[in-house]
Amino acid sequence: MRVAFFVFAAEKNTLGRAYSLWLTAEELGWETRFVAPSIESPWTPLAGERDFIATLTDDADGAAEWADALVALKPWPGSLDVALRVGKRYRKPVAVDVDDPDWEAVYGMSRKRQLLNVAQRTGRRQLPVHDYMLRLQTARSEHVLVSNPALHRWYHGATVVPHVRAPRNDIPAHTRTDGLQVTFVGTVTPHKGIDVLRAAVARVGGARLTVTGEAPADAMPHERWLGETSLAEGLALIDEADVVALPSRPWVYSIGQLPAKLIDAMMAGRAVAASDVAPINWALGGTGLLVPPASVEDLVAALERLRSPELRTELGTRAHERALAFFTPAAVAPALAIGLGLLS
Repeated sequence: MRVAFFVFAAEKNTLGRAYSLWLTAEELGWETRFVAPSIESPWTPLAGERDFIATLTDDADGAAEWADALVALKPWPGSLDVALRVGKRYRKPVAVDVDDPDWEAVYGMSRKRQLLNVAQRTGRRQLPVHDYMLRLQTARSEHVLVSNPALHRWYHGATVVPHVRAPRNDIPAHTRTDGLQVTFVGTVTPHKGIDVLRAAVARVGGARLTVTGEAPADAMPHERWLGETSLAEGLALIDEADVVALPSRPWVYSIGQLPAKLIDAMMAGRAVAASDVAPINWALGGTGLLVPPASVEDLVAALERLRSPELRTELGTRAHERALAFFTPAAVAPALAIGLGLLS
């Protein structure tokens, strides 16, 4: 089986979703190519994943002619429109993968804000009619993959194909009793709630915070800001953590987005403190501490509870077991095949 995946930009974090689908396709024994407009500067965190990077190509026609099926990552210009064009040319079926509620964030805007968005893009000669048509085509598509069940509210009948990570059993022990190492690994954006996390950690005596983002002007002595890291570096930071925190704010992205770093934390057997939003709640399955989004008080209480190595070990062990059961390439491979119509 040969599958060509289309991404709108190889230098963006959408390549993280591509990497997850590549791992799952490898499990199935499929041959893959990942098509992007430019492949000169792949997304930094994955630059060291040589086997995956070797699948990147900017030859859309060549990939489509070679493949048995095409998959567009995100219903966006640069991915879906390209896949549809070459799919029609070479008579190849096209599926769509939706890993974030990107369009739903636009639809969730007020009517005034949507009109302003259209006006701004039109002024930049980026008339969005084409974009909206791609979204409608996705909603009507026979084969749609989504990264978590929360996206079903917008894509009924889609197949859930979550992010995956290679299984591991070398789980670091939870033995630290002095202080608490709290870690956030991922892209720092407003809906990730880093301000809430900083406020909470500052109130937990002896706690230290590590964030993979650029240091703000008001960075505190107990905070470590590392900028963008590679996948391997991020995994090492997770291994060193007592608690991996995902304090997402209650916004459209948060309620429809499954952070891949949550799967990393679970696979590493780390204790997780996170906002109680649908995708995170589903993935953890009761193996972490959930708090109301944007609540500093509740996050402080959760971190205080996680001072206990025994509790961290219990939660981490359960999270690891759940990750092995639900978020490995072997566990997810049948769903990917079903989603592309290859299995009944």
